[in-house]
Amino acid sequence: MALRFTRGMFWWLGVLVWAVVCGSSLPAQNRDDALPNSAADTVTAEPSYFLNENSSNVVVFPTTARNRLGWRVVVRVASSLTADTMRVEMDFSTTGGPTTADLNLELRLTPSSTGHAPPQSSLRASVPFRIPEGTSQTRFARHLPKSSFGNFYVVEILEGGRPVPGCRSSVGDSITYRESAMYVNQSLQMRFSALWVRSDVDESTRPQSLKTWALSHGGYPYHSTASPDEWMQMIESGNGGDMSSNFAAIEPRSLPLDWRAYQPYDAVLMHGEDWRSLSEKSPAAATALRQWIQLGGVLILRGVNAEDVETLPAERYQTASREALAEASIQVQQTAAHYDAMSDPNSELYSREMSYIVSTTESRAQWDEWFPKAAEELRQSLRDYPTTWASQKNGVQGRAEVAGTIIYLGTPKKVSGTFSEEDAPESGIETLQWAAAVELMGWKHSRLLRSGVDPILGSQRFFQWVIPGVSQPPVYTFMGLLGVFVVLVGPVAYRKTAKAGRSYLMFAIAPLLAIATTVALLGYGVIADGFGTRGRIRQITWVDGATGEGGTRTRSTYFAGIRPSQGLAFPGDSEVTLYPDNQTRGWESRIDDRFESRGLVTATDDGLVFNRDFLPSRQQRQFVVHRPVSRWGQVRISENLSGEPLPVVQSPMAANANNAASVALDEQKLTGPASVVVHCDANMPLREIIVCDPERRYYFAESVDANASAVAVQITKKHASERLGEMYKRQWLISTVVQRRQTNSAFNQSIENEMSDLVSERLNQIDSVVKPTDGVFEFELQQRLQLQSDLPPNSFLALADIDNDAVAIEGTQVTDSIHYVMGSLP
Repeated sequence: MALRFTRGMFWWLGVLVWAVVCGSSLPAQNRDDALPNSAADTVTAEPSYFLNENSSNVVVFPTTARNRLGWRVVVRVASSLTADTMRVEMDFSTTGGPTTADLNLELRLTPSSTGHAPPQSSLRASVPFRIPEGTSQTRFARHLPKSSFGNFYVVEILEGGRPVPGCRSSVGDSITYRESAMYVNQSLQMRFSALWVRSDVDESTRPQSLKTWALSHGGYPYHSTASPDEWMQMIESGNGGDMSSNFAAIEPRSLPLDWRAYQPYDAVLMHGEDWRSLSEKSPAAATALRQWIQLGGVLILRGVNAEDVETLPAERYQTASREALAEASIQVQQTAAHYDAMSDPNSELYSREMSYIVSTTESRAQWDEWFPKAAEELRQSLRDYPTTWASQKNGVQGRAEVAGTIIYLGTPKKVSGTFSEEDAPESGIETLQWAAAVELMGWKHSRLLRSGVDPILGSQRFFQWVIPGVSQPPVYTFMGLLGVFVVLVGPVAYRKTAKAGRSYLMFAIAPLLAIATTVALLGYGVIADGFGTRGRIRQITWVDGATGEGGTRTRSTYFAGIRPSQGLAFPGDSEVTLYPDNQTRGWESRIDDRFESRGLVTATDDGLVFNRDFLPSRQQRQFVVHRPVSRWGQVRISENLSGEPLPVVQSPMAANANNAASVALDEQKLTGPASVVVHCDANMPLREIIVCDPERRYYFAESVDANASAVAVQITKKHASERLGEMYKRQWLISTVVQRRQTNSAFNQSIENEMSDLVSERLNQIDSVVKPTDGVFEFELQQRLQLQSDLPPNSFLALADIDNDAVAIEGTQVTDSIHYVMGSLP
């Protein structure tokens, strides 16, 4: 029977080809595209060696054999194909002495039509920089949003808006298989990408640690490599045995000074000793890493127990469940049993498995020798670190750090007395340590789920947060105008002309009335929406009570009657993601669209400016912004020593009930102090603040001013739950689009619209009870206000005004917005 290739088989063949070339770059090619102008900015020093030859595409300016400029610039652009934050590094040096005058230069990145998909999803980028007089060498980095698949850019340097001679080239690769690009993007987003920070303490065990991961998580290596030696080379280079995971390696001295550099990674693995000393050696790098963690990142600390690094209450820590570890142990044993069965070259399993791979006699002999060794390594790993160790206090522990997670892998010492600190085996990270870390990370190990936004296609969740009443047809007004038109044409115009014996005039009157009605409809629609800019902002600020620091997530929708000439300006330390309004149109249906970028993004130290192309007239556009919050302040409570009468606070249900007495019968009995004093040591006033003390007693205050105090009255848990639910329903996420009824008919299913919601696809790959589709900040808010209607002990939640920095367009009329502030008490 002849082998028949289906369309799906060609797609997955393309996926395999792309997977092999992921991260590689072709030699730069010259391009001649013209680019617009932008302003210059001052250089700030930041290490530019976070990107190396393995993680970046490099171009050196000038490209001519003879340098007539007197200076040289090395540009590195992150080579990631997916729509992650794109890091750009520049290394400037002079060929002679220091510069004799200021240089106001601009780096431009223009996406190539052959190197980005879908055709209308890419962004142009501008990085202005200023080289002061007397400079011999400097380097710096910027971080840009990326909303397309691909890494092929035309790169050039401009001065005064004009191209500098010899400073034009290109970086990246063309996309050969456009039909399969969507599947490659999906596979890369599903891949676990981690950053391994090297350490002299455990560098010798790094290959074994990654090998243990690969044996238990990477599938069967003989499916992806030709020989065991090739497989080990792949592991040592960073790939986790196949393309399902990747561990990039970096030296501690090369850690970045900007938290956004970590965004393309799902987790960072660092030795506990380096984490403890990082603040002393590089305070800026420590701040950047901590900011990334607080905004949802996962830090895995190797070789230390939690008690070796910090002293926190025991209730702050979690351990992996014994059920999950037992299941992981069974899976490891099943994998070892599979390798045992493969040890017999005469078995049916061996014949069936090896018949699907291309191998030589020599490589098969290597695999025959490798199978029993791999099985024994897995079993030995379970013996060296059993389930009981991983789930104990000094085993693998994790704790929340605002929106992120810190995991301590622990050491064999102090666990059962079997090993002492001196003779603990140096075998690296064991199988169940990996399993426990994965269990504690949960769904947060996916960077896509932490942000909750696919910048390439978006999703229908765009319509959960639109500005009500704008860019929508006023149906009843239109019906009235059409009714007037019908009356004028029929009973009025026709009867008048008929009585006058001039019915032929209707051939002129009817079209004129139709034109006038159409103009009236369009005019009313324009006037009703107005010519200014409106915005709807949903801001969530999450702070740590111990340090007064944290992060904020802002989901903002803008509508402009006339597009703003200055564009949209966001803070310089923020990560901005465009949230497309995708309804049902999938990736493949866009392949043949005309190539066009979404707009120009200018990145300076002070801000990210999205030009006016991102907000077309009379259309709604949505952005999601994540930003660290430094020195926000604290909310704390103290004993109320005042003898003044306490304010009366009614629950929402009691205030709306006809019989308040019957409601009072349901109230719980209060214990403890009847009131406390709430102190707001922040620069913003808070409203409707609800505090849960360490004893899980609730207190409520109508408002507390910035850097001031107020009396909070104790309320029952039921009262607090009602208020929390009401606060969430005041501005909750409800889609304005009615979902179409779907059928299982193959005739009604369009292959062009498959996988249009990458966040949902990613969730389907994770065995998790919860389905967080809107990111970690929104998920936590929903848990506290809606699903649980309860606050953690020693925490608070309140409302506040929208931050000024959260409004990206000056003069915007903000409507139907809300700002939640939550966090812990000191």
